[in-house]
Amino acid sequence: MTNALKDGELLPLAGGVRVVMTPGHTSGHLSLYLERTKTLITGDALVSDGGQLAPPRAQVTPDMAAAGQSVGKMAQLDVQTIVTYHGGVVREDATGQLDRVAAEMAMN
Repeated sequence: MTNALKDGELLPLAGGVRVVMTPGHTSGHLSLYLERTKTLITGDALVSDGGQLAPPRAQVTPDMAAAGQSVGKMAQLDVQTIVTYHGGVVREDATGQLDRVAAEMAMN
């Protein structure tokens, strides 16, 4: 028997890893927030290029409305570093970049 991860669940790893459900790219997509280091691992919920954060790619994100809500949810976290599956690490003004992408997605 396996237990599914739940939104908001705190895993007792690496100083606390918070589960953040981030549907949009897929219905069951999740991201992980490492509380001690304020690192957000977004998987495919966001992309980056050269340290610049961007919204998920529409052509591979079947539910952009849900993706926008997920990005807004992630923007509520106190983030210093963001790790995206496509593009790598975002360190410079990670919170500001996340807020900008969330605002852009909320307007669409």
